[in-house]
Amino acid sequence: MENNDNYWNPIIAGFVLGTALFISFMVAGQGMGASGAIARMTAQMTYLFDSAIASNAYVSGYLKNGNALANWTVVEVVGIFLGGYISAALAGRLKQGVDRGEGYSIAKRLAWAFLGGVIIAVASRLARGCTSGQALDGAATFSVGAWIFMLAAFGAGFLFAPLFKKQWKGIN
Repeated sequence: MENNDNYWNPIIAGFVLGTALFISFMVAGQGMGASGAIARMTAQMTYLFDSAIASNAYVSGYLKNGNALANWTVVEVVGIFLGGYISAALAGRLKQGVDRGEGYSIAKRLAWAFLGGVIIAVASRLARGCTSGQALDGAATFSVGAWIFMLAAFGAGFLFAPLFKKQWKGIN
């Protein structure tokens, strides 16, 4: 079991996150979602291989002057990865390995993680946004739909967590 002494107090972390969200609205004029960055990176990669894709109505919305990466959300996602790495390094929590439950091979754990990632990616594009955008930005702007979504997401998490508990129980 990991020592929780190296984690931030959740109240302080929530305050910092809320402050960062407020600053992002003030500086960038938008909140902190992440799925838009993935869509932009995908559009840019596709454009590099086939510039004719720019005529596609969906993709052209991301390609401004041929560069889908010139957007706040892309910078934010790069910052998430760098900040996570730096935070883990400072807290002494960097390690190599794949966390998995008893009876789960590394291949099985990675396959489930990949499948879950694909489902989340497709769902976030269908919903026109990701969970963080809904929960953070929507709640901060008092969107009724966002609050309903958050209650449903947390409720589903509490309801279904016991069914998947064996995947993280007894992590090797």
